[in-house]
Amino acid sequence: MRPGELELGSGLIRLRSKEQAREYMEALLGYYKGKSEEYGGQMGELLRTQRPAEREPKDPRDPRQQKEAPRPMARGWLKMGSLPVNSSDPQKAMAEVTLKIVDDYKTKAEKTSEALKSLDEIESRNPGPHNLVFFVNRGIPEAVIVEEALRKQETFAFSANFRAV
Repeated sequence: MRPGELELGSGLIRLRSKEQAREYMEALLGYYKGKSEEYGGQMGELLRTQRPAEREPKDPRDPRQQKEAPRPMARGWLKMGSLPVNSSDPQKAMAEVTLKIVDDYKTKAEKTSEALKSLDEIESRNPGPHNLVFFVNRGIPEAVIVEEALRKQETFAFSANFRAV
């Protein structure tokens, strides 16, 4: 892994120190929070530009509307091959998909934050230099393998005088 590169797919990431692991986790968390805010802003813009007649009326007596954020549900999804396609209500479809993206990034941020907190416990239980190998699944650190850091091997210096007899 090169500096500044985040693993957002699935795989193993070997980090050579606990400090490097903390930096990686904080960068990952910042990335997910930033993306969540970015798409959240787009979601707000989509909801603001929605035509007034399309907005759902609010009933102050309905407990579901008081607890849950509005979830726009688009009409007109058709399955074409393996993908759903919507061409009849693109604005609501875009809002629906953007909401799913925001939820996904929020979930990833929460799980990454939990993993970052776990790093403190790993540090306290495993003092000394260690390599940390993270199992990342769909961009979320799910497991850590603690390896003892390879110590610099001492070179053996052999010095002798030989005489031919």
